[in-house]
Amino acid sequence: MKNDPLDWNGDHIHTNFRDMYQHLRSMGYFVEVLGAPITCFDASQYGTLMMVDSEEEYFPEEITKLRRDIDNGLSLIVFSDWYNTSVMRKVKFYDENTRQWWMPDTGGANVPALNDLISVWGMAFSDGLYEGDFTLADHDMYYASGCSIARFPEDGIVIAKNLKDQGLEVLKQETAVVEGVPILGLYQTPSDGGGRIALYGDSNCLDDSHRQKDCFWLLDALLQYTSYSMTPPSLSHSHSRVPPPTGTDKPLPQRLEGNHLYRYSKVLEAHLGDPKPRPLPACPHLSWAKPQPLNETAPSNLWKHQKLLSVDLDKVALPNVRAYRPQVRPLSPGESGAWDIPGGIMPGRYNQEVGQTIPVFAFLGAMVVLSFFVVQLTKAKSKPKRRKPRIKRPTYLQQQTTTTTSGKNPTV
Repeated sequence: MKNDPLDWNGDHIHTNFRDMYQHLRSMGYFVEVLGAPITCFDASQYGTLMMVDSEEEYFPEEITKLRRDIDNGLSLIVFSDWYNTSVMRKVKFYDENTRQWWMPDTGGANVPALNDLISVWGMAFSDGLYEGDFTLADHDMYYASGCSIARFPEDGIVIAKNLKDQGLEVLKQETAVVEGVPILGLYQTPSDGGGRIALYGDSNCLDDSHRQKDCFWLLDALLQYTSYSMTPPSLSHSHSRVPPPTGTDKPLPQRLEGNHLYRYSKVLEAHLGDPKPRPLPACPHLSWAKPQPLNETAPSNLWKHQKLLSVDLDKVALPNVRAYRPQVRPLSPGESGAWDIPGGIMPGRYNQEVGQTIPVFAFLGAMVVLSFFVVQLTKAKSKPKRRKPRIKRPTYLQQQTTTTTSGKNPTV
């Protein structure tokens, strides 16, 4: 949070969550990105819904739909992040490019929106901001900047660790260690055939941009729990297991007053006072194009080397040679020996036509040559003759001639 406050990577499996996506694919899981509201997908076709570093709001219809889906067998995994309005006001800065004060419209995750989503089962995240190293199930873990679990059902499994209060460090530059911070929770819904819910307060261990120590093993364990109802013994019998928090002594985090999240949200719209949700958009329906194959099925031996001139003569239509043979008939008395050739191919006719066209081309060529010479001759006559330049006499000779003519001798 302190090193990269802008969070500009997009939070997508093709950007800063690419390693998580490749890990899930290598483990045999099929991953799809939900690009529409929760009301637009058939939950019976999926096992687990993952929400990692979610920052968007939710429609009321989505909250109702998710509760119904989880009661019918869908499981949910939530990787949250930090959210604290005091820290959000503290980290604002003045941008020289826009000449404006920049302040976050939401934290690392939209914890108030997540609390609205999971409040049906008595769960909630807090606005605490924690950081620190710890060991979980013989794995070294690092809690970069996450929140804690404020409320959880009594029959759930909760894991707590000792962490530093990063919020206090940002606000007052003081260091304090908080003991027993609930960071992980597992819960089986009571409905018959219902799904399972897993909460974790930090998503930086899955983020390529901020990850120091990955928690892919924890993601695998949570997927085993949500998909097959197999609780990892390292978590259920952990020494860090604590009673679930009730959260009645502290208020839950609230949305920042005066935020402009509606400018970027697909759920909220501007309204006098608090932003209100937009009308639920219609679900997109894909209309598949009908296939129109253009190529015929190739033979099975197409990849083999073909022989030259490997033509099946039985399938190739050869020209009818007999139709163009000269018709020969026996000579009758008084006729000369000649072939009865059809008039269309009478010998000598082609030569006659060619002989008639040759003089035409010769005449045109002669006219072009004659025109060229006429033009050249005309240009030569129209040019004026160049006069020969007169040679000027030297100045000394001109003066001597003038003196002799006048009859005067120069005086000294």
